[in-house]
Amino acid sequence: MRHDDSVFYAWFGTSRAVLIDKLRCLADDLEGIDRWHEPIGPQVAINSWTLGKRTVPCLVGRPIGHPIISDGKPTCSSELFYLDPERGIARTMSRWYRLGTRVDPQYWEERLRENWTSEYSH
Repeated sequence: MRHDDSVFYAWFGTSRAVLIDKLRCLADDLEGIDRWHEPIGPQVAINSWTLGKRTVPCLVGRPIGHPIISDGKPTCSSELFYLDPERGIARTMSRWYRLGTRVDPQYWEERLRENWTSEYSH
């Protein structure tokens, strides 16, 4: 089995090549923003717009060896781009992770709810 054919949909519904092309295009666009000129502007417009937030895939867990976050402190990663539980690796926008013990989402839902309740119930 090739790594881009993972049964775990490692590339979140797209092929590895398509994801790489999209990310490369984004990086090129951001790098060249100073060369952008009005007459060649975007072909698509958006009216009545506002800044919003949306949910993106991420890892929730307790990192070990993170450069900023203390070992074992619960955290949420940056956007997840690659996940391969069979190989035990994941890639977020920021870094590669070695996957340890997997838990069900309810594990964190319960703990986060408990922490929120104890912090804000005073």
